[in-house]
Amino acid sequence: MPDSLSPQPPMLSALFAGRYMRPVVAAILLLLLAGCAKPRWPAITDAPSGEQDPGRWVWAELITADIEGSKQFYGAVFGWTFDSLGSGERRYTLARNDGVPVAGMLFREADDATGQTARWLGLMSVADAGGAAAFAAAAGGRVLVGPTELPGRGQVALLADPEGARFGVLRALGGDPPDLFPPNGAFLWRELWARDGAAMADFYTGLGEARSRRVDSDQVPAPEWHLVVGGYPRAGILQEPIDGLPSAWLHYVRVGDLDNALVRAVEQGGRVLVRPDAGIRDGLVAIITDPQGAALGLAEWREAAASGGDR
Repeated sequence: MPDSLSPQPPMLSALFAGRYMRPVVAAILLLLLAGCAKPRWPAITDAPSGEQDPGRWVWAELITADIEGSKQFYGAVFGWTFDSLGSGERRYTLARNDGVPVAGMLFREADDATGQTARWLGLMSVADAGGAAAFAAAAGGRVLVGPTELPGRGQVALLADPEGARFGVLRALGGDPPDLFPPNGAFLWRELWARDGAAMADFYTGLGEARSRRVDSDQVPAPEWHLVVGGYPRAGILQEPIDGLPSAWLHYVRVGDLDNALVRAVEQGGRVLVRPDAGIRDGLVAIITDPQGAALGLAEWREAAASGGDR
């Protein structure tokens, strides 16, 4: 394991620990169950096509106790803009990157003893959220929320894989967002840190329509598998990049200049957990937390570094 990661395992372990998912589940349940009139959720794309890409990661939600602080941070670091819907406990914030929907924000009051309630949750496209939930349960995972219909959004379920990593599945009304290469400010990559990479690759390929392939590289500090949909890798699985770390998904946003993005993140109250290291993905990735404690990866994409045909 490269020395660059060794100073931070206690912090990373705490951030990825399963107990911090309780506020996530509670926030989603609150929005689903509060009141008799169900709120209408914004669609995940402004360009509905009716087409789906099962297995592709198509959305992300930030659960946080400080919506305004999160808007300030992500607006300054990535240039996102925001549409706010509802108020109070039902408030929903839609984040846009260059006008295109990129993520949502859900409000959840801080009630954890640590005060750390912010967490990113990724959602994978599926042909049938109910079928995906049934598969997950039969394969050793858990169904945490749903499946249920969200007006305006589609059929969704919140699941845990057999190692406990939380994620969502979604069959979106109107179809998935256009399958374009992510611009700066959009989510570029999703990465599962797992104890048994091969078993988790089998689980996620069975869940959707992705296929997996083992990847060997001296630029990755652990055994790795890619989840491939439509001929392109959409997510990765790393086997124990840090000893003892709970299994969890990490989501990466593409940035044009990694060093500048890290400076902006720190200026806005964020924290750098893992700094760029030339021995890991050519020094083009880092891990930060926002001021509320949500972990997020940053990745600078350079064509020269994109060898092997992966887009």
